[in-house]
Amino acid sequence: MRTSKILYITTFILVLFSALIAVWVYHLKEGKDLLNFTISTVSFCIALLALFIAVRTYASIDSVSNISKMEGNILDNENYVTSLPELISHYKSKDETSLDKEIFSSIEHKLKKESFTAVLFADTLQYMIDLIVLFPAVFNASETDKKLYKKRMDNILKDVDKQRDVLQSISKGNSIQITESIKLLKAVVSYQSFVADGNFNIHSDLLHVRGPILRNPVTKTIYHNYLGLYYNKKGMHLLRDALDMKSIDILSIDGLDWVKSNLASISPSAIEEVTMYLKSACEQFDRALKISSEDVMWPGFINYNKARTLYFLSLFSDAKEGWEQVMNDAIESRSRLNRLIDEILTIDRDKDTKVLDTHLRKFFLYQEELARLVKLNLLLSEKRRKNDSANILYKGIDLESIRKEDAERLFMEIENFSMIKGYQEKIIQMLIQH
Repeated sequence: MRTSKILYITTFILVLFSALIAVWVYHLKEGKDLLNFTISTVSFCIALLALFIAVRTYASIDSVSNISKMEGNILDNENYVTSLPELISHYKSKDETSLDKEIFSSIEHKLKKESFTAVLFADTLQYMIDLIVLFPAVFNASETDKKLYKKRMDNILKDVDKQRDVLQSISKGNSIQITESIKLLKAVVSYQSFVADGNFNIHSDLLHVRGPILRNPVTKTIYHNYLGLYYNKKGMHLLRDALDMKSIDILSIDGLDWVKSNLASISPSAIEEVTMYLKSACEQFDRALKISSEDVMWPGFINYNKARTLYFLSLFSDAKEGWEQVMNDAIESRSRLNRLIDEILTIDRDKDTKVLDTHLRKFFLYQEELARLVKLNLLLSEKRRKNDSANILYKGIDLESIRKEDAERLFMEIENFSMIKGYQEKIIQMLIQH
């Protein structure tokens, strides 16, 4: 607005200055050819004004084009990958409260300062999508104020909608990637919020995302993974209702025993519906794995989700793929990722190797330990049901051959992620009994 005022004032001064010079020249010629002089002066002023309008129009068109163009935007890049080492190096907060503030501050800064054009806004959206995997590090931590977290996230999503509306008011062309990416972002945030509250009856927001339109591998991976989780949660919600499980953790040993003890009580129609959802979940996980095969992080998450789904699917049908090998793949991927993170966070002080213990490092260690313990829960439950004599291994060690104290030292204790503690105690209790 200020630039426009300066241009108008400058043009007015130039026209006035030109008119004064013309009058001066006219008087020098002693008033000869008044009509021709008047026509020439008016023509000159009109030409100058036309030039100004043309320049302003060109500048406006160029400005709108720069704001609305999407050529080369990151959402269309079919070779894009998330730089996890960069994220790990950037977010070095040692507790979830600091991490929470740091993540939100970086998103808010990009929305306010670096999202004025469609291409920059696409960069901001991709940045937020990249951070999706880190949101549970705050959601699942024990000290997080979940109400405050949700309020701040809601404000961010409102700002995203406002920026989208501004860009669409200028030009609706090429906005489909932005629109679908926003829908994906909102659907995943909604899913994570439900899961953090222990709610299995997930809303169908992900079904509104037109997945085939998404182009870059990261957004497609996230779409298929979370759509698989949506189908998984719908199936598990039906299963829990059919078994009247209420608040029992279905992946705990007690929860697994409850499921197997009451399978006969489930109606054939409920079994058919649960099986349908779980098969759909596996199909989506397979698509996500195919897209993310070269990624260092996502296979660990996707295989863990698929292994759990395959296990419960095997209770109702003959699954072609065994859950245990898929879980082993998940554990191997998570272990490899944690070694990479340790490499990134290694500090060399006076030749003494030290790893910076950030909250994100704890979160990914928690993810690895969780996969190992869930595998043990499933194996122990199967062993009790089948009276199997197979060894129960944790990191290659037979847990049934060591003392309780040794088992307690062997298990990993991770601050602020308390859920695994209950799993560890139950596993030790069962192994000591045998």
